Amino acid sequence: MSYPTLIARIGASVLSLGLVLATVPPVGAAGSVFGTIQVSGPAWVASGTADWSRLSSTRPLVSGDRLKTGSDGYLLADLGDAGVVGLYGDAEVTTSDAGPGPVINVHKGKVAFHLSPESNMRLQAQGAGIATKQAAADGYVEYDGQGVPVVVVEEGSLLVQIAGVDKTLSRGDRLALEGSAVATPEDEPMQLAGATDDDDKKAAAMAAGGGATYGGMSTGAWTAVGVVVAATGGAIAASSGGSDSDPTGGHDE
Repeated sequence: MSYPTLIARIGASVLSLGLVLATVPPVGAAGSVFGTIQVSGPAWVASGTADWSRLSSTRPLVSGDRLKTGSDGYLLADLGDAGVVGLYGDAEVTTSDAGPGPVINVHKGKVAFHLSPESNMRLQAQGAGIATKQAAADGYVEYDGQGVPVVVVEEGSLLVQIAGVDKTLSRGDRLALEGSAVATPEDEPMQLAGATDDDDKKAAAMAAGGGATYGGMSTGAWTAVGVVVAATGGAIAASSGGSDSDPTGGHDE
């Protein structure tokens, strides 16, 4: 092999490595990594003072990460024993692992979640807190047309703290996270924002193939989290987290 050819190959390899590393912010202490991320379509991450950068591959979830998706993007965050979080299109969250457990603060769009029975993960939206009641829980937080976040319980039960008051929500309940909110039953079929019929079919097929549960999630969870899992090609480990499939990237912003 000639030296010019060798140098060209080395240069190409260094350039490729640089492009990959450019999408992953520097990680400090090992304890700051508390999950993994998979994406499909347009999605971005920002950490610390760093600007938004495009996500195109599996990467660690680092405490302090800000995450957002484009209109036809999906993002799956696997937090191992704590649970799973899935962002639909046009969603945005910030993450933290500085407290007794992970915190996912939902700022925009629709964010589905699965909380394991012993999960110490908390979700927040406009100051309200959402956690499990020591039982598996599936549901989602979605901002309505007036910009008010609403939490919906699909399976299990949740403990929601709003305006200093604790409220217990059960399967089928929905609660607007504002002021003197009162939980009401879900009267109409749940609309899956950003999901296509094909996504729904793939999620249902994956759930059916795994029996009553898949990756620790009840079949009911697949109406929300499962659509994101199917869209990203993600596979959730039943106990300790981790995704086996390679996600696909989208087009540039």
